[in-house]
Amino acid sequence: MSEQTAHANETLVRQIVRSISNNDFRALIEALDEDVVWISNSPPSHFRFGGTHLGRGGVQEYIAKMSSEYSYLRYEIEKISVVDDQVWASCDIEALHLASGRSVRFRAVLHLVCGDSKVMRYEGFFDTASVLQQTGTLPSTG
Repeated sequence: MSEQTAHANETLVRQIVRSISNNDFRALIEALDEDVVWISNSPPSHFRFGGTHLGRGGVQEYIAKMSSEYSYLRYEIEKISVVDDQVWASCDIEALHLASGRSVRFRAVLHLVCGDSKVMRYEGFFDTASVLQQTGTLPSTG
């Protein structure tokens, strides 16, 4: 894969994150392949939006569920690495938990596979226990 393609993939991911940081998901939806596989590695028993979502419609459902619980206050890429069609990003995130009114801060790691200027696959990881503790859903152990 060319350096130009890798740069285009990095630019695409940065545009998506910048848009999401404003709770605007249009750039994300437009960047998705019709058959995208979207995986949120968070337990559906605690996060309605957790699990695997297929296609643009599945991602739109994910966004609706997530947005009914959280609103982003900040979503910034701290580190990004691009190798061929794969983009890894470490992000610092702050969100408002709508039910409790509490602000939660956490780090997330994103892995995206891109092709033809589209996101073909997404997998996201974050410290779910920390988020649950910050929202008051999981008692603190410390």
